[in-house]
Amino acid sequence: MAAINFLGIGLWIIVLGFMLFTFHNIRVRRLKRIIAGQKGFNGASFLLSGCFVVITVLGLWFAAYATFFRNVSMHNKNEVRVSYQYEPLVMSSIKGKFYDVKVVNGNGKEPIQYYTYWVKGARYQNNSRHATVSAGPHAINLDAAKYPWQRQKLAQYDQKTEQSYVATMKATYKSTIMNGLGLRAGRQATSFSIIRVQNSSVIYITPAK
Repeated sequence: MAAINFLGIGLWIIVLGFMLFTFHNIRVRRLKRIIAGQKGFNGASFLLSGCFVVITVLGLWFAAYATFFRNVSMHNKNEVRVSYQYEPLVMSSIKGKFYDVKVVNGNGKEPIQYYTYWVKGARYQNNSRHATVSAGPHAINLDAAKYPWQRQKLAQYDQKTEQSYVATMKATYKSTIMNGLGLRAGRQATSFSIIRVQNSSVIYITPAK
């Protein structure tokens, strides 16, 4: 874990600690007033309790936002570090014919496709949440367009491998103050792969059951 993530741990300790202090302080002051026989409304005590509650809510909101709800663009070079890997595909035999990738269609309201392909003698599996099969004239299709890519590098591999390779993009959160407060620094933000093929004839599709 990146050292700067201790900022996030410290933030949560402070926020939760202050929340416990707030509840304890309100309870103690209330008990003291009851013991002292002060049953009427106390404006100063109410105002102090209100300030403590507001600070607690704002602290919880900020900690939750930084940790769970803050969206970071993969195109933001100040927040994420992007790396790329390119590997030629190796055709595999399925029912006596050779294919670059096997696609299994899933079921459900939002069906997911599952991809199986071979690279350097090793089998890899991925799905349509983190990969796409590109068989058109351009390597970057609609599914891949939302991620940052090295377009010139993709064009070079199109020629070098005759459109038969896997391009993988991995984004990692940098060690910034906000990423540290969100406990994200050094962690992988996302990854996405383009499974590049010449045309549909090298795609083996298994229909959903």
